[in-house]
Amino acid sequence: MMRVQLLQALIPAISLSVITTQCMNQKAQVQNYFPGACATDIGVGDRGLPWVLGCGPPVGKGDYYIFSWNGSKWDMIPGVAVRIAVEPDGTPWIVNGGNQIYKGNADGDWQQVPGCAKDIAVGQDSAVWILGCKSTGTDGLEVYARSGSAWNLVSGAATKIAVTPDGTPWIINAQGQIYKRSANSWRQIPGCAKDIGVGENDSAWILGCTSAGAGGFEIQSWDGSKWQTIPGSATGIAVEADGTAWVINVEGKTFRL
Repeated sequence: MMRVQLLQALIPAISLSVITTQCMNQKAQVQNYFPGACATDIGVGDRGLPWVLGCGPPVGKGDYYIFSWNGSKWDMIPGVAVRIAVEPDGTPWIVNGGNQIYKGNADGDWQQVPGCAKDIAVGQDSAVWILGCKSTGTDGLEVYARSGSAWNLVSGAATKIAVTPDGTPWIINAQGQIYKRSANSWRQIPGCAKDIGVGENDSAWILGCTSAGAGGFEIQSWDGSKWQTIPGSATGIAVEADGTAWVINVEGKTFRL
């Protein structure tokens, strides 16, 4: 096991601001707002305990500090990253600014996993998918699935990826098109998206391509045939195994929908 190489020897105190949201009503703020951390990315397992990457300023190669919610407050976790995903059992995976991949261990250490990634998504039993470091055509980055200790190149290209608990990937390409993996091929889903999260039984959520509010995008959920728009706006989204969505708004605040 090895710790993340970009971990700073001395971590400065971080000022975490709490400011008024524009995307939730007052009741939702009280019930579903998780105060105290400004976030740029989010991952969540099935226990309702999210992990986020802070707002900065960035350190190292554009990395952000890592925080996990313990049920009442945010704990700062050793290490830094640019992307984070969480298995249903709560195990975190990160990609840092050097495109290195790490898996969290029960003892609090990070174990490096060979490979080069720009984005990462995980299902149960470490069903891991990444977007690699090489572009393919104009649609985005190469897509890889982990098999044992190897990464298998999969057809297609994407800019964002999410995985259901059973390991089924959904992707967004550079044109905002949405695809779900089915029978070793990609099936296009109607709609246009900037970010995506998925739970069990195809409980998919996206941030659409239409702006909403100051700097955010529409929040939409899949009903099996079309996207339903949810009040509010966000810049990042993740989904629990049971289909519960979590979002980050333009102010860096974290909400459970």
